[in-house]
Amino acid sequence: MQNNKPVLPWKTLSSSMALSEKWFRVRKDVVQLPSGKIVDDYFVWEAPHIVLAIPVTAEGKFVLVKQYRHGIGEIMYQFPAGAVDNGESLAQAARREMEEEAGFVSEKLIHLGTNAPYASKVTSVEDMFLAPDATDRGHRNYDEQEESEVVLLSKDALLELIDSKKIQMAGTLLAATFLALRYLEKTEKDKPA
Repeated sequence: MQNNKPVLPWKTLSSSMALSEKWFRVRKDVVQLPSGKIVDDYFVWEAPHIVLAIPVTAEGKFVLVKQYRHGIGEIMYQFPAGAVDNGESLAQAARREMEEEAGFVSEKLIHLGTNAPYASKVTSVEDMFLAPDATDRGHRNYDEQEESEVVLLSKDALLELIDSKKIQMAGTLLAATFLALRYLEKTEKDKPA
């Protein structure tokens, strides 16, 4: 028989900054587990709130960017995404990131959900927005650390990339793709015949 005790939160006894850089802040917590055990070296990355835009053209093409990601040393496919700036709404940040990284704009944004990609060690959450009828404005504003190539993919081509394991940022991209496809399929079914 399984032990079905209720899940309880940990108690934070103290916190201190282990590393405090502009883009990388790491906090060291001393926590007490529900069992009473003390863990004196639980490290947490205090990462910014992230938004992710899923631009889809009127023709049904998904707009992705290919970017080099130094952490794993790979060029990866992803949807335009980035940190929310101070004073910026989530929708404003999603529009800005989509325009900066891919050069696309959309009048409408639909909030699809929130993802906590590594909730045990990172404070950041990612809000995902579908951007239907996205149009190419002709230029981008990325910085030199975000050089990218814009790629337009049909639904089938996007799913083929996922199936072939050529998309490594699986968690967020898969969640965003699933939520976007589910939303688009639902709205297509709801259209009058």
